[in-house]
Amino acid sequence: MSKTSLILAFLIMLLLSCDEGFLTDCDKCYTDLDFSIKLNIVFRNPDRVPVNPIVTIYEGNISDSIILSRVHIADPFTYMYYPAVLYKDYSATLEFIYDGQKYITTATACPRIRYDETTCEEPCYYVYDNVLDLRLRYD
Repeated sequence: MSKTSLILAFLIMLLLSCDEGFLTDCDKCYTDLDFSIKLNIVFRNPDRVPVNPIVTIYEGNISDSIILSRVHIADPFTYMYYPAVLYKDYSATLEFIYDGQKYITTATACPRIRYDETTCEEPCYYVYDNVLDLRLRYD
């Protein structure tokens, strides 16, 4: 191999071997482990108001059929949270009618925690991967 090929291969390996960086929201950071873990279930969409939305939360995959909660949402502009356990898989579906069409959206999440020593003013714990985004993006 030529010297140029070796340098090029080394640069490609260097660029592809770096870990992905994380962004920590210091407003949602906890200095000790005394806090509850919640799934943030997002179904509000400003340009589409669903009719009769129903959120179903599953433990694990939807195909496992272990239903934890089924909620008929009266006000589609509310926020929804569900208590969770770290490192456990959750899935959810949102069934609703929009412009006479029935839609079902799905999402999965596995809440995790990370200790961040440098980003915020003091070291803290940050919960991530705890959002179930059920918004309809395309129609």
